[in-house]
Amino acid sequence: MNNKKLIVCLIIAAISLSLLHAANEDIGTKGFNFLRLFYSARAGGMANAYTGQADDSDALFFNPAGLPQLTKMMVSTSYINYFEGFQGGSVVFAYPRRDRFAFGLYAQYLGNQGITRTLVDNLGEYLGTAGTFGATDLIVGASTGLYVHEMLNLGVGVKFIYQSIDDYSASAVAVDLALFHQTMNDHVSVGVTLRNFGKQLTYFTSSKYDEKMPTQLTVGFNYNPNEKLNANLDIVKPFEQDFFGRLGAEYQVHPMLTLRAGFNSRADDWRMGGDFDFLSGLSAGFGCYLRQYEINYSISSFGDLGLVNQVSLKYTF
Repeated sequence: MNNKKLIVCLIIAAISLSLLHAANEDIGTKGFNFLRLFYSARAGGMANAYTGQADDSDALFFNPAGLPQLTKMMVSTSYINYFEGFQGGSVVFAYPRRDRFAFGLYAQYLGNQGITRTLVDNLGEYLGTAGTFGATDLIVGASTGLYVHEMLNLGVGVKFIYQSIDDYSASAVAVDLALFHQTMNDHVSVGVTLRNFGKQLTYFTSSKYDEKMPTQLTVGFNYNPNEKLNANLDIVKPFEQDFFGRLGAEYQVHPMLTLRAGFNSRADDWRMGGDFDFLSGLSAGFGCYLRQYEINYSISSFGDLGLVNQVSLKYTF
């Protein structure tokens, strides 16, 4: 009973801290910002609060240390309908080995080839338009997780990053470091990740302006009191920015259906005074299961900025 009270107190304190700082987060101070985007309809339905759970192929980019939880090989693909005509997706392969080691490969893409080219003069005055241009974001990565002890897994991920805008491009490499801790309470697990710690390789211009990576530290908590329910809390600290929190849960209402909901405390950053501000930060989704197949869908609200839809298909061998 005391352990349960302690867990509840920690969760309430963490949410309060995250909500206190969330409104001041400046999301525009780093380069390669598409690295903040997650390709997972399952996690998306829980506002991407998944670091402390990370129990399927999506662990490759949320928390590689969760990969040893896999018992069977998985492949998955996802599609995301993003803002301003941007669309993307991912392909993932995850393979557990001898209950102590697991690894995976993935590729992620985001792009828009129909962006209107706007012309301005030296004074910034609008001169009209001149056709269109494209923008492409690409990540190719590999992650591995190692079982160290019944209470500890370690993980690492390496990724190559490429971004192009019109005729300009830049590239970088980054590393994700992770751990997964199964606490003495069988219903509580903790994940910790340091994501996007890397270095730029090539530059958009000859001046070699260094685009800082969106590095962030995340601590995630998972509480699963039974086989049907998972409740997650992520506390995120981007470097040089403020804390924010992600809260989500999933509940199996039927062996073939799981429902999900979540909230991202950065909601104030997306409120613009419009009619849909009250929905900002909310996410919802569901998962359908049929034999070895799993279909997930999620929808996330960014207030008057719009909605982001994701759909994923997984196959377990």
